[in-house]
Amino acid sequence: MKRIMLILAALGMVGIFALAQMGKPEVRYAMLMGQGGLKGTAVILTLPTGEHEVFLRLEGLKPGSGNYVNHIHYNDKGDANCTAQNGDKIVGLASLIADANGNAVAFTKLPASVKYPAGTTYVNVHSNSPQAVGPSIACGMVEMK
Repeated sequence: MKRIMLILAALGMVGIFALAQMGKPEVRYAMLMGQGGLKGTAVILTLPTGEHEVFLRLEGLKPGSGNYVNHIHYNDKGDANCTAQNGDKIVGLASLIADANGNAVAFTKLPASVKYPAGTTYVNVHSNSPQAVGPSIACGMVEMK
């Protein structure tokens, strides 16, 4: 019995050491503001493995109004911003889908092969009318936490 307890204790210590070596994720966030009182939040985690998890929430959409395409926007100059809408390169995210209350939530997991862009970036939610990916309706600059 003592031997089993020692083995379990050793395995537990190895597990704790492995978790400690994983490190903390990098956290980025954006406060989204938009037309007609739209508001929301984007949280972008870059995990120690290099993968990214993106959580997005937006409220104030027309109830049941469908899918809204959204992206992380950036550009080669590294100066992308919401006001200029000059982020001509994108990292695609899962679409937001407006519920019966006009709220939408989306989760996207990106592989480590997708590197987070250098310079300033912003999260942009696009109108779904008259085309599927219309003009910006909500935007927020991404900041490090």
